[in-house]
Amino acid sequence: MKKLLLSIALLSAGLKAFAQDRNVTFYVGTQDKGANSSITRCELNLASGQITLIDTINKSVAPGYVAISPNKQNLYAIGSDNKVSAYAIGADRKLTFLNSQSSEGMGPCHVSVHPTGKMAFVSNYGGGSFSAYNIETDGKLSAPVYKEQYTGTGPNTKRQEKAHAHFATAGPDGKYVYVTDLGSDKVMNYSADANAGKLTPNAAQPFFSGKAGAGPRHLVIHPSGKRLFLLNELEATITACSIDKKGVIKEIKTYPTIPADYSGPANTSAAVHLHPNGKFVYVSNRGHNSITAFKILSNGELEMVDQQTKSIATPRDFNIDPTGKYLIVANQASDNLAVYDINAETGKFTFKHESIAVKLPICVAFL
Repeated sequence: MKKLLLSIALLSAGLKAFAQDRNVTFYVGTQDKGANSSITRCELNLASGQITLIDTINKSVAPGYVAISPNKQNLYAIGSDNKVSAYAIGADRKLTFLNSQSSEGMGPCHVSVHPTGKMAFVSNYGGGSFSAYNIETDGKLSAPVYKEQYTGTGPNTKRQEKAHAHFATAGPDGKYVYVTDLGSDKVMNYSADANAGKLTPNAAQPFFSGKAGAGPRHLVIHPSGKRLFLLNELEATITACSIDKKGVIKEIKTYPTIPADYSGPANTSAAVHLHPNGKFVYVSNRGHNSITAFKILSNGELEMVDQQTKSIATPRDFNIDPTGKYLIVANQASDNLAVYDINAETGKFTFKHESIAVKLPICVAFL
């Protein structure tokens, strides 16, 4: 019996050590338009927080934003050549180029994949349009199956002179797709049938109107499907919202993402991500150069629990590893990545170290 217990203890210790030592793969998109413009593949060691650059692939021009399919077999990237490209992710995590399609608009800035893995969505910031694609069984992108040109303006004449589609995502159940238009302060709302490759305006709410001049940029939806957190770039605020069974968005409350007395360089908020445990939401600020953490309360409201600035320089994007242990910041201004430790109980996070050099990093996507 003692030998059995000892064996179990040793096995448990070995599994724990294995889990702690294992590496997690992630990919970094860049705004670099040069000859070496690449998607960078990295590994994060969960025991040490160290990042290792593994390899690069330069089949896309300035592959700024990247998205990974739910089955982890494909990666999609937008490019400054107004294209969206598909890649296969091999067993060795290497990328193999599959095909490209036109983004059907100028200046694509975001791509995402439907929870079924059957559709991809592209937002064209420069042209103010949105496109949807079917994803074939081999991971390739079809020609666009839906296109829409947005119109509208906002009170910020420099940034809201026309429509600027910035971000698109489906809810966890895939029934609804939401697209932010920074130019008109709207979140477009669609009913989705991924099996048929079809999108139609949501009859219950064709769009959600945010505060005039706020400039909705990105959003994140809670795994429950009942909460949505909308990041407003121009106002530097985050709006907590509810979502009902018909996909209708309703505002709960809006919160500042930087201190009220901030008087430094002009600030714009950039990215928003949930902690894997669903208890906290994090946002990044450019100008103030910070990451802010909020606790999600039971009524859907938020409570700020932390804000950090060390070694953060124009954080256009950041992300949290799937275990919830580390937060990786993509520093666009200093061409590197920074690592923070996260306390999953409190949501607070502490600087760990500056890491590898990556030119103009603007997206971090974990496999």
